[in-house]
Amino acid sequence: MSNEPKTFSVLFAGGGTAGHLLPALATQTALERILSRSNLQLNAFYLATKLGAERRILTQQGADFRIIPKVDFPRGVGLRTLTFIPRLVIAVLRTISLARKADVVVGFGGYVALPAYIAARIVRKPLVIHEANAVPGLANRLGRVLATFTLTNFPIQDWRNSKSIGLPIRDEIWRIGRLDQVERDAERSRARENFGLDINRKTILVFGGSLGAAKLNSVVENSVDELLNHGFQVLHSVGPTHARKELTDAHKRIGYFPVPYISEMDQAYLAADIVIARSGAGTCAEIAATGIPALLVPLAIGNGEQGKNAEQLLGRGNIRLIKNEELTSVNLLAAVDDLSQEAIVPLQSEHSAAHELAETILNCGRLQ
Repeated sequence: MSNEPKTFSVLFAGGGTAGHLLPALATQTALERILSRSNLQLNAFYLATKLGAERRILTQQGADFRIIPKVDFPRGVGLRTLTFIPRLVIAVLRTISLARKADVVVGFGGYVALPAYIAARIVRKPLVIHEANAVPGLANRLGRVLATFTLTNFPIQDWRNSKSIGLPIRDEIWRIGRLDQVERDAERSRARENFGLDINRKTILVFGGSLGAAKLNSVVENSVDELLNHGFQVLHSVGPTHARKELTDAHKRIGYFPVPYISEMDQAYLAADIVIARSGAGTCAEIAATGIPALLVPLAIGNGEQGKNAEQLLGRGNIRLIKNEELTSVNLLAAVDDLSQEAIVPLQSEHSAAHELAETILNCGRLQ
């Protein structure tokens, strides 16, 4: 009799941007943790596009993935419009064999999602969808009709039979909100040492996300002297492109730490007293989990989801919102001064969104 663990197979579909993929990776980790307790082994595989950000991340993770055509919905008349149906058909055909092997198909929206949703229906596999933004994307709006269960980050009006659970994020960030004050103070000191910061100085963390931060970078850099004069130090992730162009000696001041990229975001959040950032779904979920006072500067992109995401957090009390086109040094400094009086909001959830989504996936698989 074989002692090899049985496998539970999941096809993850979320690509086009890192924002669609990272929640899938966090959910995979949660699934592996739960399954390890019951002699089950997770077999996870992904869909990716040839040039999408997800391909690079999946390769770095050593994940099992298959390339399918990019199925972006046409927003006007052109070549992409004429090729949409052929690309969709090819993508579905390439996905069917993977969906057939899966116990559950899980989608997060993006350019690879719709083929997975259709393939799941064709081979009659359970389909679980998670929507990250306050304004749902088109793929998930269509896929919800086919889904066995629909989960969301924020409550979405008129999305009946869906449950709001938050967004799956990395455990090392989610756990920050579960630290008590003594634990947080100790980890804050270590995190500041890790970045070469003054462990006793109030710290502002600034980052713009993958969608661009030119205006945010410019206004922050013009405000640095005032921030330093007010006793803050600034850890500023300016982005690789901006770093090559702008990080000259003129920008280097004592207490100002501009870096191209921050890989250890959990440590950056631990170091910070205030965050200044965009309001993509992932950023909002991380700020909500860590409880840090934050100034959110949404970009007016897509369906306006960044603005809606930010608005969902305003009720927490220690959040301020300034539209990108209205951001100036004057109102940034005023918001920072205001936020410096605000406290961290403790995390109330006992289980992470990744854990809740993993449990839903497992329950769907058991229903087969």
